[in-house]
Amino acid sequence: MQLQFFWDDQGDPRALCAPPCESVAGFLESDVQGSSALGLEILRAIERIESGGLDGWETTGNAYTLSLTHDGATIQSELDDEAEPFDLPLSQIRDAVADWIAFLDDGRA
Repeated sequence: MQLQFFWDDQGDPRALCAPPCESVAGFLESDVQGSSALGLEILRAIERIESGGLDGWETTGNAYTLSLTHDGATIQSELDDEAEPFDLPLSQIRDAVADWIAFLDDGRA
């Protein structure tokens, strides 16, 4: 998954990713936004699921619902009823969220 992060002219964090993983970029950009705290909450949930301390976790944001289970992650659009859910391994969503947090933190430095 090739995610690209950048700051737009208004200073907002943006993410891009080629299909089929554009929903990951959309989730980061529209739902996590500039919130490292939400990103860290997602990372903690992944850690708890992987360690067996949690069966599942879900959050619905501005445009997407992220569902986490032992089987992986699913990102579902809340704005497009015809959009197919995007499934990916927990390791990929963990890496994407961790990279987003690092990008946000670097931009604020």
